[in-house]
Amino acid sequence: MTEVSERDSPLATRLAPERGWLDSGRAMLDTAGRIQALNSPLAAWLARSREDLAGLSLREVLAGCYPEWQEPLRVLEFCAEPFDQLVLTAGRDGARHWFQMEITRAPGCVQVRLSSTLPPVTELAESPWDEHLSSEGARREVFVRMLRAEARLHNLITHWPGVVFSQRADFSFSFVSPLIEQLTGISAEEWQRLPTRFWDVVHEGDAEELRQQARQAARTLRSAASTYRVRNLATRQIHYILEHRQAVATEGGLLLGYEGVWLDVTRQTLAEKRLSGAAWKETLSTITMGMAHDFSNVMAGIYSLSETFAAQLEEAHPFREGLQLIQKNARQASQLVHRIIHLHHGKTGERSYQDLNVLVTELFELVRRVIPRTVEASLELASGQLPIYVDPVEFRQVAINLALNAAEAMPRGGRLVFGSSIETQLPPLENWRGPQPRLPCACFRVTDTGHGIDASVLPTIFEPFFTTKAMNKGSGLGLYNTKLFAEKHGGALAAETQPGHGATFRLWLPLADFTEAGESPPVPPVQRQTILLLGGSPKLVESTAECLRLWGFSVSTALSEGELRHGLESALHPPNGLLLLVEHHEQGLGPMVKSLRQEFPSLKVALQVVGCNQDELENDLLFGVHLVITPDMSSEAILRQLRSLLA
Repeated sequence: MTEVSERDSPLATRLAPERGWLDSGRAMLDTAGRIQALNSPLAAWLARSREDLAGLSLREVLAGCYPEWQEPLRVLEFCAEPFDQLVLTAGRDGARHWFQMEITRAPGCVQVRLSSTLPPVTELAESPWDEHLSSEGARREVFVRMLRAEARLHNLITHWPGVVFSQRADFSFSFVSPLIEQLTGISAEEWQRLPTRFWDVVHEGDAEELRQQARQAARTLRSAASTYRVRNLATRQIHYILEHRQAVATEGGLLLGYEGVWLDVTRQTLAEKRLSGAAWKETLSTITMGMAHDFSNVMAGIYSLSETFAAQLEEAHPFREGLQLIQKNARQASQLVHRIIHLHHGKTGERSYQDLNVLVTELFELVRRVIPRTVEASLELASGQLPIYVDPVEFRQVAINLALNAAEAMPRGGRLVFGSSIETQLPPLENWRGPQPRLPCACFRVTDTGHGIDASVLPTIFEPFFTTKAMNKGSGLGLYNTKLFAEKHGGALAAETQPGHGATFRLWLPLADFTEAGESPPVPPVQRQTILLLGGSPKLVESTAECLRLWGFSVSTALSEGELRHGLESALHPPNGLLLLVEHHEQGLGPMVKSLRQEFPSLKVALQVVGCNQDELENDLLFGVHLVITPDMSSEAILRQLRSLLA
């Protein structure tokens, strides 16, 4: 058997001329690296017949072609790794060739694949076009590389947990990745048609600071990182965004736009804000508790001493009235300190029977001492006892948060009212949250005369992380925690407001029947059923939506069939049902319903007839819906049948 071992051998002399493009050369070797079989492309590239190459060392054969391969190809004979991959170069500096070798080892054999490849991107970009792309194989690899790069970029943009964007100088998007729809409620395609919406989604409390940072980035042409809030225009939910922005300009300094990325850091931002103050708050709590105990002891001494002096004075003595005033204030101060200590010692998770009036009174005495003196506080309680079965620590947290929010809404002063009442039926209120409580129920309310809540944000004030305050002023979890408290205790929560005239928050809790302690823990509240409304006048749609929300449904509206289909196709959580409002006889509703049911088999369709006779409607429409609601049906019957339909 003859092996090639000399670099100046006749074989090397024959193979010295320039070789063409090698596409998928393959060889099968034994464990010693000798050729057992090879395919035609590799044999042709070596300019030898397959019979002549059988039994030769592939390493020596290739080293005869390119002596510089002698050392790297030692892996063919002396490496036991199951898989190896080499990048080999050959030729002069001005006409170098690149090859890729893949080596796969199996018991008793070694498989080798050798293919020509293009040089790295940096070298390819600096080389003359014909130097590397003159062959069909090279051009084909360029095309394949482009397809792979495009596929990788698409996968990165689609699956990477962030938004990649390219903005023009006027902040309109020339490109933005699809994830922006989850953060803003506007799809990437819509951003191309609605480029000026950028400042609509940026939180108004952060817009001016973001403008200043963008102007700074444009002046310095340096990258800038910032954190701000954006609002989802569909759900009104707030997200904290970490943005990395790089200005792009011409050599003359003309600003062309910005390149950047968004990352949703909502939870990280809130966690950082809490962690940054947690250690200090823990230390402050320890100091405060120690001072509170000492203060309580001091007040107890003042009370005892004043009581001793008062006992030694006659009734008509002029000092007696002053000593009694000292006793009264010392007693009140001591009670206040005990309430503060009680708040620090309280732990959540334990329910007990409480009198709502007693809880509210205790909290009122504490709150009126911490709110500004410009706010007048008053107490309006129902007569008698209002027994409830709640976690008292959580209730105190909820009530104090509502009171402090109300005080902040009255920076120039006003009136704050804590109230309680017994309700035998619930009033028709908007912005209802939580299940309908068992009647009769107890109601706790907090009313202020502040600036009120804007109607545009009222439906979303109970969502997590929503806040109208500046980013460093609030976490947006206060009202969300209040909603969770109401749902966990089988109660409900609602907000009423008149912008400029104040707001009222009502918390309904079921009255205790003293069987709760033996019951199993309440099950988590079920997700609210969603109904999509279509048709009818704006007034009819508004009144119907208000009624459905009062019954506990989540309601959205559509103005046309196209908007309806878009909502059904693009919604992350498709609606449970569709309610068609028909005020007069309309053509085409029957085919539309039939088409919708075919496209969305799980969609339940109800029809409400208003202002016309049911007999005037088309039969295919009446038979195509699951439920027909007529004007003579009672509210209880409508509610029962809707819930049964959507269950």
